[in-house]
Amino acid sequence: MTFNKYLIAVASGAILSAPLSAATIYKNDAQEFNVGGRVEVRGNLTDGEYTDKSRVRLNVNGKNKLNEDLTVFGRYEFEIKENKDDNEANLTTRHLYVGGDTQFGTVIYGHQSNAVTYLTDFTDVAETFGGYINDNTETSADRSKNTLRYIYEADKLTFQASGTQNANNNADGFGVMAAYKISPEVELAAGVASSNQEYGNSAEKRQSDSYMLGARYSKGNVYLAVTGMTGNISANNGDDTNPDPIADSDFVAADAYAGYYFGEDNGNLVNIGYSYYSADDIASLETNFVAVEYARYIGNFAVYGSYKLALNNDMSAGNDKRENELQLGARYGF
Repeated sequence: MTFNKYLIAVASGAILSAPLSAATIYKNDAQEFNVGGRVEVRGNLTDGEYTDKSRVRLNVNGKNKLNEDLTVFGRYEFEIKENKDDNEANLTTRHLYVGGDTQFGTVIYGHQSNAVTYLTDFTDVAETFGGYINDNTETSADRSKNTLRYIYEADKLTFQASGTQNANNNADGFGVMAAYKISPEVELAAGVASSNQEYGNSAEKRQSDSYMLGARYSKGNVYLAVTGMTGNISANNGDDTNPDPIADSDFVAADAYAGYYFGEDNGNLVNIGYSYYSADDIASLETNFVAVEYARYIGNFAVYGSYKLALNNDMSAGNDKRENELQLGARYGF
C-alpha cells in the first residue's frame, strides 16, 4: 500500500466512495454497489493481563447518479466482537446513513462521522493508541447517531457542519469545521463542537463545548500532524460512596503524530504519537501517554505492534492507575 493511498484510507473525511479494499459487485454508468470489510485479530497486554480485542467489520455501500446535478448514496457498516466470557458476540453499528451529492455540496443523514471528525482524524492515524482526546462528548467523537451533516469542498477549502439530535446519552448538539490547504503539503483546520447530554445514571443534562485547531504535513514518506483542544467538559465522576455525581471542568488536550514509510512500495511504517487530556476536576478523564508502533503492509494484509507508555496520571487504559500497554495485531481487508 503506497503512502498516498494509506493517507486517503485513514485520514480522509470524504465517505462517498467505497473502501480501497472493497469489492465492486455491480457497476454501470449510473449505479455502483460495493461490499467490503476486515477481519482483525488483536491481543492486548496490560499490567500482565491479556485481553483479546479481535473484531470483524463488514460494510455495504452504493451510489446512484440520478442526473447531472444529483448523486445519492448510502452505507451500512457494523462491527462484531466476541464477548469475553462466552461464545456470544456483540454487534455495533458504525455507519448507517443516506446522502446526496450536488454541485452545492453534500448532505448526509444517519449514523455517521461528525463534522469535526475531519479535523481530529489529522492525528487519529495509528493502528492503535490514537484518537482518545475527542471521545468525551457525542458531537466531537468520531461518529454519532441521528446526525445531519453538510460538506462543501472547493479547491483548497473544506467546510463541514453537523447537527445531532437524541443520540447516545440523549445528546443534542452541533459541530462546525473549516480546513484550508495553504500548500500541497500543509493543511490547517479549526473547529468547534457543543454537546448537551446526560451523564451517569442521572437524567440531568449538561453542556460541554470544545474548541479545536489542527495542522498536518505530508511530503514524500513523511506524515506529521498535531491537534489541540480546549473548552469545558462534564462527566460522571462518581466513586463507591457517591456513585453518580456530575462534575464540570475546564480542559486542555493535545494529540501529535509522526509517521515514516520506507521499504518496497512504502510497505513499512514506523510512527510515534503523544496524547494528552487534562480536566482539573475530573480525574477519570486524564490521558497522558506516548505510543510507538511498527506496521507492515502487504496488499490488503497488515501486521503491527504497538506499545503505549503511560505518563503521570494517565487513565486511558480504564484503570485506577497508570498502565503501560502492548498490543499486537494482524488484519486482512476485503
